[in-house]
Amino acid sequence: MYKIITHPGSAHKDDFMSVSLLLATLGSAEVYRREATPEDLADLDTYVVDVGMEYDPEKHNFDHHQDSSSPCAFHLLMRYLGFHDAAMIVFGWYGHMSMMDVRGPYRTAQYLGIDTSILFAASSPIDGYILSCFSKITVLTQQDAFYGLMKEFGEDLIGMVGQKMGRLEQLQRETKILPVKHLKALVSRIDENPKLSMELYLRDLADDDVVISITPSIRGAGWELLRLGDNLQIDFRSVATHPEIRFVHANGFMAKTKSLTSLDVVLDIAAQAIADS
Repeated sequence: MYKIITHPGSAHKDDFMSVSLLLATLGSAEVYRREATPEDLADLDTYVVDVGMEYDPEKHNFDHHQDSSSPCAFHLLMRYLGFHDAAMIVFGWYGHMSMMDVRGPYRTAQYLGIDTSILFAASSPIDGYILSCFSKITVLTQQDAFYGLMKEFGEDLIGMVGQKMGRLEQLQRETKILPVKHLKALVSRIDENPKLSMELYLRDLADDDVVISITPSIRGAGWELLRLGDNLQIDFRSVATHPEIRFVHANGFMAKTKSLTSLDVVLDIAAQAIADS
C-alpha cells in the first residue's frame, strides 16, 4: 500500500488538496501528517508532499519550500499527473491558489490590484472548518470518514477538469452568436448543466457586444434569458407581460419562458428587453 506524507501542524489548501488528489489517483493509501524522513524520500511507494525540502517527481517527492521560484506542491502534482495546463484554463482560482500559498495574501492582493481586506473578507468558513479538521489528524486510513471525503473531493476535481474542457469544446462547436438590435445574444441548446464552462467560452469570445445568453432553463421547461456582465441596457422587467414569459427576476437580470418556444420568438423577447442605443 502507498503512503502519503505531508507536514504536521496547521493545514493549508496546498497540502489538503495535494493529499486529496493523490487519494483519488493512487487507489488506496495511508496518510501521515509528520515530518518526512530520508527513508520516506527514498521510498518510491511513499509520496511526500509539501514537506521534505525536495522536488523529485521520479522519486515521488513534491515539496516547494526549498525553491522560492517553485509553485505550490498541488501545482507540482497536477503537472506530474498531466492536469496542470487544463486546470489553468478551466479554474479561475487555480493560479491564484498557488500564489497565495507561495507568496502570501499581501503579495497576492497587490498582484490582483485589490486591498488585502477583500481577500480576508472573501475567505470561506467552510474552508476553515475542513482545514481545521485535517490539522487534527495524524494518521488517515480508508476506515476514516474523512478519508472518503478527501478522496471524493480529489475525484470530483479531476472529473471537473475533463468535464469543463469537454463542454468548452462543445460550446465552441455548437453555440450561435446572433444579432439582437444593436447588440448580440449567445444561444446554446445544451440542456444538461447549460451554464457549465459558459464563462470560459465568453472569456475566449471576448466580444463586449454579447450581452444576453439564451439557454434551456434548469428549472422548468422553457428558455432562460440572462443578462451578461450586468449590462444595464438589458432589463427583462420590460417583457414581464409578454404571453410567453413565466418568470422575471425582480432585479431584471433574468427571464424565463413557459416553453422552448421558437428561436424567432425568444430573440424577439430579448430585443424587447434591450434599451435603444
